[in-house]
Amino acid sequence: MTRTFLARTRAARTRAASTRAARTASLAAVGVVLSLTACSPDGDTSAASPAPAASSPAPTPSPTASRVVIKPARPAAMDDDGPAGAEAAARYFLELDSYMQATGDTTEWEAMSHQSCEFCAKRRDQARKIAERGDSFDGGHTAATILHTYQQDAPTGIWPIDVQTEEGSSRIMTSTGDVLWEQSAVRSQFRVEVARRDDAWVIVGVADKPKD
Repeated sequence: MTRTFLARTRAARTRAASTRAARTASLAAVGVVLSLTACSPDGDTSAASPAPAASSPAPTPSPTASRVVIKPARPAAMDDDGPAGAEAAARYFLELDSYMQATGDTTEWEAMSHQSCEFCAKRRDQARKIAERGDSFDGGHTAATILHTYQQDAPTGIWPIDVQTEEGSSRIMTSTGDVLWEQSAVRSQFRVEVARRDDAWVIVGVADKPKD
């Protein structure tokens, strides 16, 4: 009986020792977890939390709307085949220049240009060059005023007309923003030669107004 009691006592002690060892191991594991959490900066518990989903990239700002260039309105007076129509054509042609430079649209300018007009060809070529290079033309809005209209030259049918222009400041810039050329507002006076061809007005020549 004494031996049976001792055996039971040893078994009980063995089970108690095993239980204490298991608890110690469990507490040790908890201590490791706690120590890892405590080592995170500012008490951050992200080590025990799921990784946050990647944030979506910030939306790209929409580009600034392009500058709108308004084409001058064609004067109704250009339908007249007399001096009033010639004057309207001279004004319209000179006011069309800044639109052409800014947009590269040379269609109407070319339609109104006589093949002998050097001024017309030079301004057209500049507009084409600006467009081909990817440069930009800003400003240059022009207002034209008739100073004097001379009698029509009978042999050629040309109306010589003196015109004054008020041109706003302008500049040509590269696609990277470098200024290639710029000009302050300027007032100019021209002698414009206007004629009829195929029932439409054409500009035969544009030159500086002769000194009085």
